[in-house]
Amino acid sequence: MPRSGVVGWKPSVLRQARQDKDWNLSELARHADLSRTAVSRYEKDGGSAPTPEALQRLAAILGVPARTFLDFQVAGLAGYRAVAGLTQDQLVDAVADPDLNVQTYRALESGRTRKLRTAQARSLAAFFGVDEEEVRTAHAHSVRRRQEQEGAGLTGGSAERTR
Repeated sequence: MPRSGVVGWKPSVLRQARQDKDWNLSELARHADLSRTAVSRYEKDGGSAPTPEALQRLAAILGVPARTFLDFQVAGLAGYRAVAGLTQDQLVDAVADPDLNVQTYRALESGRTRKLRTAQARSLAAFFGVDEEEVRTAHAHSVRRRQEQEGAGLTGGSAERTR
């Protein structure tokens, strides 16, 4: 799992998309307005992952849907937010559901809240443009990832920093 950035990042997809364009690291970095070092880290297995904003730029420049770069069984709800190119705060503002505040969404995305209410699933599904079952599945992946992290003693540190 990457040390930072979007959860569920697949470095090999970025490598392949760059190679399909016949670009080297420097060319992709220049087009995406990123440093060559950052792009190199994004392509390295176990390296860094881009922010949601950088993910959006890379996807647009390479002509690849942003969701292609993520493994949603790992990413969970964070993946949908990353594909939208939003921080957690921005997502909550954009969803505009009076029953969904930043604290509640953070708990859902991190898997700390294990029960996704019907109204929350409906609001998130409408915003993400997917059905409610897909949102429920993504949330279940977030809960599972949290349980695995707890089992490995990883919660409370950088594993929760997904903003």
